[in-house]
Amino acid sequence: AFPSSTPSIHLETPTFRTVMTQTEVTATCVVHSAYDAKVTWLLDGKDPTSRTKVNQASSTTQSISSNLTLPSSQWKTLNTITCRAEHRCFNSTEKTSNVKG
Repeated sequence: AFPSSTPSIHLETPTFRTVMTQTEVTATCVVHSAYDAKVTWLLDGKDPTSRTKVNQASSTTQSISSNLTLPSSQWKTLNTITCRAEHRCFNSTEKTSNVKG
């Protein structure tokens, strides 16, 4: 039986320097879970727009990595970015980072 423990989420956001010097920036979310959780992103509490690229890398047995890429101009207008992990075996878990510069 799998543990019914809540997954841990690690959220990495681009540095201020990266946002200022690159045209596109990427945030990375790593979910550590025994389950193949579905990873979703929220920008200021809303689903990302079509201009935002989400790439969910193949998951290993213990972690899932998801990258969110968006234009720096859009990143600069954000207040918060949220990574959420969902699976029927645990309550949805999320981690929010305040990115207002």
